[in-house]
Amino acid sequence: MKKEKYFRDELQHMFISYAIVPAVIFTLLCGMVFMVALIHGRRSITVSNNSYVAGELERVLGRYEEGLVRLAGQPDLFTGTLDIRGKARIFEGFYGMTNGLEIKGNLYMLDRDRNILLSSQPGRPEYLDVKEGTSWGIFWHMDNRPGQTAVKLADGWKGQQGAVVLGRSVEREGQTVGYVVCSIPSSQMQQVLDRLETQTIITDSYGWVYAGSNYNFINKSNQVLGVLTRAGRFLSHDRQMYLVSRQQAYRHLFQVYSISDIQNIVISLSLSSMLVITALILMTLWMLLRSRKVTEKKTEDFYRILDVMENARTGNLETTIQIDSDNEFRIIADAYNETIASLKTQMENNRKMTELVAMSQNKQLESQFNPHFLYNTLENIRYMCKLEPATAERMVFSLSNLLRYSLDGSKDQVTLKEDLEHLENYLTILKRRFGSRLEYQIEVEPEAMDCRIPKLVLQPMIENAVKYGFGNQLNLRVELKAYIHQGNLMMICRDDGVGIPQENLSELNAMLEQKENTSRHSGLYNIHRRIAILYGRPYGVEIRSTEGHGTTLVVTLPADREPL
Repeated sequence: MKKEKYFRDELQHMFISYAIVPAVIFTLLCGMVFMVALIHGRRSITVSNNSYVAGELERVLGRYEEGLVRLAGQPDLFTGTLDIRGKARIFEGFYGMTNGLEIKGNLYMLDRDRNILLSSQPGRPEYLDVKEGTSWGIFWHMDNRPGQTAVKLADGWKGQQGAVVLGRSVEREGQTVGYVVCSIPSSQMQQVLDRLETQTIITDSYGWVYAGSNYNFINKSNQVLGVLTRAGRFLSHDRQMYLVSRQQAYRHLFQVYSISDIQNIVISLSLSSMLVITALILMTLWMLLRSRKVTEKKTEDFYRILDVMENARTGNLETTIQIDSDNEFRIIADAYNETIASLKTQMENNRKMTELVAMSQNKQLESQFNPHFLYNTLENIRYMCKLEPATAERMVFSLSNLLRYSLDGSKDQVTLKEDLEHLENYLTILKRRFGSRLEYQIEVEPEAMDCRIPKLVLQPMIENAVKYGFGNQLNLRVELKAYIHQGNLMMICRDDGVGIPQENLSELNAMLEQKENTSRHSGLYNIHRRIAILYGRPYGVEIRSTEGHGTTLVVTLPADREPL
């Protein structure tokens, strides 16, 4: 029995829809809300740390730039020789302004020839060892922007040895008399980054890294990876998930990236969700199994009735319902058994009545052939009596054979071979009348000769071709073929006559589908109607024609062979 959504299935469906599914959805929503809350909190920390680093960088560079401006503005800075007291006074004034900063910078004073006059650190850094006339480095920026503070990341390719360098050229009467330079090593800023929860990278506008606490996004040349510069809020890199926050700092010369690894959060929440869902699924399966056993026991009689009704729906009315329990189902079963018994009796009576009606209608249609072709044949003989009496005599002999065959009511169906033999009588009459004006050709496969067909099917096909094929033309050729194709007997009558106009052809095809014939084409209609009564769809007559190019009649029957 084909199981549909009956009582038991509906009960399970209701249980799943109103209990399990809401629980699963609620659990998933709670998990998603929890995940969003965690990620949002993590992002808030990332953004806060990013803003802190950017602000700290702004504050430190701003204070050191302010110190350089004041120092370069002292009128006696490069006059005379600096002694120990002079150097102490310069250091005290400069570092007094930056005393509150956690990040310590190095101060350098150089004369116009770039010789170091004062230094807070021993030795000469490489970024200050640049020959005059070189078009790069901190000196080139200071010389090309007098009166402005030049800011540049020096030795960025050296990683932890890099430094942010601020410098100003000191001008007196339009001439450069010296330089004041302050450098902030990356190690100083690194101390700030190491204390943060998030990983942070500070780069210049060219991507060179000044300081950083994440090395997954820094290449061997100490430049930040392009995947980070193009990232949005979320970044997937090397099978890891990250939150990213970034902003520019200090005159848009630096970029601060803050990165938080959220891979562990995603994995933990995913595993938790999978465990909860698995538990819900297992619980659902267990409850479904339990509910199925209970419902099967309680609905055994119910499904027994459904099985019998399903058989009845497929046409099997021989089974009855046997219910042993004394409940409402037994009342239903008894009523069903009585109804089926009454229905079987009524169906048998209807079957007998249908057979009688079909037999009567078939006999009526078969008898309609007699006056129809008799009238046409006598008309042909009347013509020949005037022209050739001897020929008319032979035509009368052929007509008598046709009448004897037509009036023989002993059988409704004959073999194709028998109908062809009697068709020769009709063709003889037509040949006598039209002479050389009419040509015909008959081709029948040997395998089709023993097929059973309704009596007098071929004669109306030829009659229709001759009656409507000549028209105004002098000659007519008619071909009759019969063969077996895909289990069907195909009989085709084709002529090269005047054809049928499209409008008339549509009317003819519509006439064939009517239950009563209201037209004058009784021959074709009777063939089609008899076939429909005997065999049903899709068998019958099909008319194909093109005006001026002849007409083709196709009669399709089941290939039912005469038993040997």
